[in-house]
Amino acid sequence: MLKRLIFLFVIFILIPISVAHAHSPIEKRNPNVNAVLESVPLKVDLYFKDPVQIHRSSVIVRDEKKTEVQIGKPQIDPNDNRHIYIDLQKDLSSGTYYVDIDVVAMDGHSLNEKYSFEIKMALSTPDEMFERLELVRTFPSDGTIVDVSPNKIELWFNEPIEMRFFGLLNDKQQIVPTNKPVVDPADPKHFILELESELPAGTYSIQSYPSIGENTGIHIVYFAVKEFTSITSDGQLSLQNEWGQSGILQVIHWLSYFGLLSLFGGTLFQLIIAKNNGNLLRWRIISNALFGFCIASLLLEMFIYKMQHPNVILNDFLRFNTVWISLLQISLVAVSLAIKKFRLILLLLSLLGFAFTGHSADPSYGGFLAIGLDSIHLLTTSIWIGGLVALFAMLPKESPLTWLKETGKTFSRWALLSFVGTGVTGIFMSLSYVPSFSAVSIIESNWGQMMLIKVLLYLIIILFGIWQRRLLVKLTEKLIFVFYKNIKIEVGIAIVILFFTGILVDLSPEEALQGISPRTQTISGVTAKVDAYPLKPGGNDITIQLSDDTDVQSVKVNLQTSLGSLGTNQAFYLGDGLYKVTGNLLHTAGIYNMEVEVIKKSGETIQYPPFTLQVPGPMPNEIVIEKEG
Repeated sequence: MLKRLIFLFVIFILIPISVAHAHSPIEKRNPNVNAVLESVPLKVDLYFKDPVQIHRSSVIVRDEKKTEVQIGKPQIDPNDNRHIYIDLQKDLSSGTYYVDIDVVAMDGHSLNEKYSFEIKMALSTPDEMFERLELVRTFPSDGTIVDVSPNKIELWFNEPIEMRFFGLLNDKQQIVPTNKPVVDPADPKHFILELESELPAGTYSIQSYPSIGENTGIHIVYFAVKEFTSITSDGQLSLQNEWGQSGILQVIHWLSYFGLLSLFGGTLFQLIIAKNNGNLLRWRIISNALFGFCIASLLLEMFIYKMQHPNVILNDFLRFNTVWISLLQISLVAVSLAIKKFRLILLLLSLLGFAFTGHSADPSYGGFLAIGLDSIHLLTTSIWIGGLVALFAMLPKESPLTWLKETGKTFSRWALLSFVGTGVTGIFMSLSYVPSFSAVSIIESNWGQMMLIKVLLYLIIILFGIWQRRLLVKLTEKLIFVFYKNIKIEVGIAIVILFFTGILVDLSPEEALQGISPRTQTISGVTAKVDAYPLKPGGNDITIQLSDDTDVQSVKVNLQTSLGSLGTNQAFYLGDGLYKVTGNLLHTAGIYNMEVEVIKKSGETIQYPPFTLQVPGPMPNEIVIEKEG
């Protein structure tokens, strides 16, 4: 009896052991565990002791960046249900790859395994090596505040490189004296920079320019000794002088604007306000001159455009928006000269052509709404400017006082409406062109300076208009000379305003854009509020304030432009949910997309949609991209 009990006890003990090892273990793997391959495998093959069941994520293969590299989902071999496989991408580069396995045995028990293999192709081109080049690790680590000054700086790359420059800069962007950088004789991917003396408290940037073949990359990481300080820079908005912005094309813009605005507004004054009463002979001479002036300036504008695009064939050139609309404007002006009955309508259509060739025609500046506002702006401005020119030309020699009291008062009411229309549409267009700005970004941008001058002259004109309305109330023979002289001054100011308008047409309103959008975003219950100071090219501090950082391990920031990523940096933690990155982060004017990633201690990550940072200043029309990282 005792022997039987002992036998049953032994069987009872062994049962769990046999069960634990009976759930279809893997018998064969290809590539095998820790295998080093000299070519890219087409797939991963797994052979089990017994048949298994699989799901979409039963086999996942990741590279060193944790990016999945398998194609599709795992498959069961139709001829052998113990064999499963998954296809791999064909362009895998050298590196370590990790295989995660999660299958279910026929009895319902799961089998999980992780292993890795390495691809180490015998031949890699310099371009391929540079493509996968990474700064793997630094000492001190990026975004850390160390209590004691390090005696050396170290970098580890994942590829052997040549170092073009390896140095340390303080928070004033000054090079810190060091010994010459050396390569670790035991590891050609490891570089060491010995310091000559202890570092004072503050923030430092480790800057390196690794090179492989003809390719050179830039890697910048930041650390602080004892305390975080902002990295400063003398970088300023590099603006051309506004007078340097004016050239022959801007002068031609000015002439064409003045011609068409005066012609339409003057014709409206003649037909509707003055009702063909006044010095018509003088106006006819001036209007005929304006007809020729308009056609000549628009033709000259197209000629300048063609000179700027000498390699464009005529058929393609005529399809340019500015070209075919200018041709249409010329045709409408020419036809209106011959057909008096529809002259006003034809001139209006020609005038509105400017709304389809300026900033308002760009969808990014408002599209159809901006075109509508620009059309009203042109119409109201034309009523005022053209009316002034016609009022000056049509003042009769006989009974000028009577004519002015009737026609002048009527025009005064029209001019008042045109001032209001011009001002209101001008404000709305400016807000459409520059939705986010600051006083500094307006003042320091060429576009903003031109706009401010235009606004100042507009205010002066309003004061003249108020004065002229008061003169009309008590107008006498003696005051006609003063009134007439003021009209000349107003016409002169109008000409100057149109000169700056001609320059504004070729300036980019984006120069004045400045702002962050959105300021805050909330993901998984954690709100991130972003700010940047100063928000202009040079040294910058970018702050990320988290509403809850109780389980946060680190925060990473990646800045990107249209040319690609500027690199990822770990933010300094300053307490109470406040994280900062500092340095020459915003190199030039333009739009930056900033990705913020919050890594929790549990391993969970929170990835916020990009924050958009708009940095004011002029942006080049031509960009040459060198073969350089």
